[in-house]
Amino acid sequence: MFTEIFNDLLDENNLNRKQFAEKSGIPYTTVIGWTKLNRLPDYTALIKIADFFGCSVDFLVNRQNEYDPRPSNISLSEQSLLKNFRKLNSENRELLCKLSKNLVKCQKNGN
Repeated sequence: MFTEIFNDLLDENNLNRKQFAEKSGIPYTTVIGWTKLNRLPDYTALIKIADFFGCSVDFLVNRQNEYDPRPSNISLSEQSLLKNFRKLNSENRELLCKLSKNLVKCQKNGN
């Protein structure tokens, strides 16, 4: 079950195994072991994966039915923004962060 959940998360985030390995710092050969050889990640790796995708370890091991990485106190529009942000590559994430900072500055200055 872990393999299916992990592959779904890769797909949802437009990542392949190699990109995930590079971005997460987890060796590519380890990732291949999970996805092709049905090996299970150890405790430390599960935490890294959960942190990377912003989900719980319970979700990764199928003890939680829904992928719900958001705090419960955010609005629907904030949830949508967060979901779209997570789909962006790192370059576009950085651009969006810069844009949002500039928008906040403009708003403070009354522009």
